[in-house]
Amino acid sequence: TAYTLSAPADQVAVVSPLTTLVQQAVASSGATTAQAAKSVQDATGLTASPFADFTKAAAPTDGSVNPSTVARMIVLTTQQQATVIASTLGTNAADGTKITQADLDKAIQKKLLELLPALVTALSEPAVANASAEQKAAALLAAATNLVSTSGLSAAAVATVVAINTQTANPPAVVAAAPAPGLNLDTLNFTDASNHYVRTLGGSAAQNTPDANNLLRYVERRTRVANGQVARWGSGSDPARNADLSWNGSAWVACPINTENTSTPRDAQGNSQYTYCGRETGKSQRATFDIAGKSMADVYANVIAAGYTNLRIANPSALGTATFPADSKIVYQTNTPLTDAVSYYPAGANSAPGFANVVTQYSAAIAAGGTAAAQPALTGCNATEAQGNGASSTTLEGMIAVKQGTPCVYGQSSITYNGTTYLSDATNVWWGNSTVSLGTVGTVSTATNAGSTGFYTGNTLLRAAFTGSGANAVTYYACKQRFLNGSTRNCTVIGTGSYTITTLGDGRALSFNNLPLQAAPLTSNRVFVERGGYVYFGYQSKTTVTNRARMNTAATTALLTQLGLAVDDPSVPFTLANGSYQGTWDVRDSAAAVSPTNGTTLFINGNGSVSCQDRSDSSFFACTLFVTDAATGTFTFTGKAGTTASGAFNFAAGSATGTYTDPTSTPPTGTFVGARR
Repeated sequence: TAYTLSAPADQVAVVSPLTTLVQQAVASSGATTAQAAKSVQDATGLTASPFADFTKAAAPTDGSVNPSTVARMIVLTTQQQATVIASTLGTNAADGTKITQADLDKAIQKKLLELLPALVTALSEPAVANASAEQKAAALLAAATNLVSTSGLSAAAVATVVAINTQTANPPAVVAAAPAPGLNLDTLNFTDASNHYVRTLGGSAAQNTPDANNLLRYVERRTRVANGQVARWGSGSDPARNADLSWNGSAWVACPINTENTSTPRDAQGNSQYTYCGRETGKSQRATFDIAGKSMADVYANVIAAGYTNLRIANPSALGTATFPADSKIVYQTNTPLTDAVSYYPAGANSAPGFANVVTQYSAAIAAGGTAAAQPALTGCNATEAQGNGASSTTLEGMIAVKQGTPCVYGQSSITYNGTTYLSDATNVWWGNSTVSLGTVGTVSTATNAGSTGFYTGNTLLRAAFTGSGANAVTYYACKQRFLNGSTRNCTVIGTGSYTITTLGDGRALSFNNLPLQAAPLTSNRVFVERGGYVYFGYQSKTTVTNRARMNTAATTALLTQLGLAVDDPSVPFTLANGSYQGTWDVRDSAAAVSPTNGTTLFINGNGSVSCQDRSDSSFFACTLFVTDAATGTFTFTGKAGTTASGAFNFAAGSATGTYTDPTSTPPTGTFVGARR
């Protein structure tokens, strides 16, 4: 199956599947060659330049991504995709033009940028990664075929995709309009009026007017309703993550509710540059189509057929025969991130070790590992400390010193769960004492044994130890996960690399180099942030191209109204709701020591229900909690034995303070502090 290769005009020494990706990133975002190359490297995990001649380079021996294999997978995916949509050649695009071979080539190349994370993830699957040299070609072909069938362009999508690409290449004249309040519907996941999720981006007339720096400003609004319980927040996938801090190049910044993000006015080709939350910068390109008078059901069906997944309606019949009113537009937008900041979740630093987003470590004796049977009782791997979480890490150097890849070796172990006994491997090796987490591949819950392979969940825990040859050496591992408590077991080496420590203002960040291929499925790279006397689990999101179908103000208002949902006024500041404080909160007496056994844990669920756990004996008890003022987070609480409390949650900081009355204690009153995990 024929395919076309290309390269940026300023990088013509090599033309390959990898340079083709870079050129498409340039064409679809207006990025520079250097920016597009970095984006492709970040999305694929390649350590070598995409402009290098990989056919003359030896395959990497450190476990990292092989450029030659990535290139081969790109070719196979391109060919398989071309076969799937070949029948659309010569048919009409959504704009009425005839679809040419050049149109199909462009559609495929643009889709490949979006598929890159999934493409590299496919290379990490055992069927491909463990294939012999003789089996490799067939394994890659099977992976490419599966990728196209599950995530690629369908023939039904081509008409819309070609029309989008045609408009961005030859945009219509834009009629200037006076700035006005407005919003775009970016995400919709609708089950019913009591269960849905909505994300909009918009602003007032003033925010939609270019400022002195020729920048527009927009506010992110997220609303999630679960069983009628409303949670509202700004950035982050969950209300708690609105507290994340990011290094914007000069300071650690948060994105509290109503944070103003910025973008440049769109040029004639529909291109714009954006800065989101001080965390991400990039470029976007969009095509806009008039949908006034068109059936909502038909427009939604076209969006789904075109492969856009950010708008979802469980039962499209809810749209009925409604049509979009005048001035309704649908916007198809491609976002190409160019930089992503180091970020971390700061709340809970004063919680007990293991209860917050702070790294924990064990004493030197436990971190040194060894064979438990050869060690005295209550020492080394047999120490009581090994049954807990250890202590909070306070410096990167302290963490590095005890994470040396020296596990504790135990004999075969068993777990009895729901009347069934499961056995570990013959040797039961615990690596949590001397490695750090890079992330988890797999989604099996540790709360149950559903989907597990017995003693283990079937998930893969990716870990690292600061050991090996060379400066700042790192060894990477793939480990099993014990289902009962998620403990790290029986690791195998999957690669080697190094680490880099960078000073970021009043903090420092440790990042990893030459990550293993198995890390490809992760959406972000692990970073450890030392700040304020603690070491936090941080992250740096991968620069992944995304495609979104959005609707303008008129279309959004009509669609949400048809579904029975309220529409926010973009001129009015966004406000929190009672459900914004959902999450797990650990509270204790202000005078009590920070300890896993001191205080109470409040579980505020997304559906509004609340449960409580006494950490002194791990028992659960009935309790009630009412947020009386969502803006300030003030609440009242009733617990066991007549205990009452009142206080306030600090949404942005993830902290809690207040007073309590407990008839069973002496004195009966006191103050409490708390933090959201």
